[in-house]
Amino acid sequence: MDEGTRYLVGELERLLSLPIGTKQELEAWYEESERVQREFSARFPDLDYPHEVWHFLADADIRARDAGYRERQECIITDYIRRVRNDDVVA
Repeated sequence: MDEGTRYLVGELERLLSLPIGTKQELEAWYEESERVQREFSARFPDLDYPHEVWHFLADADIRARDAGYRERQECIITDYIRRVRNDDVVA
């Protein structure tokens, strides 16, 4: 796994673990998401990743109020993480 993908996957796992149940938690989540996006864009501008990653980084407020949307989005992200990690083991 290349360095950019490793960084992205690690940050996605960390963001998945952060709570978004209160206004303060949601604000903190977005601060972390914005930090990840800034660092990711600066360090790995050419890395290819699924478009759904950007939705995940931008849609925490929707996930906080819509459990079905949260489940679908988290499933997409965890599937991406699993697929990348499995490809790394095989390669």
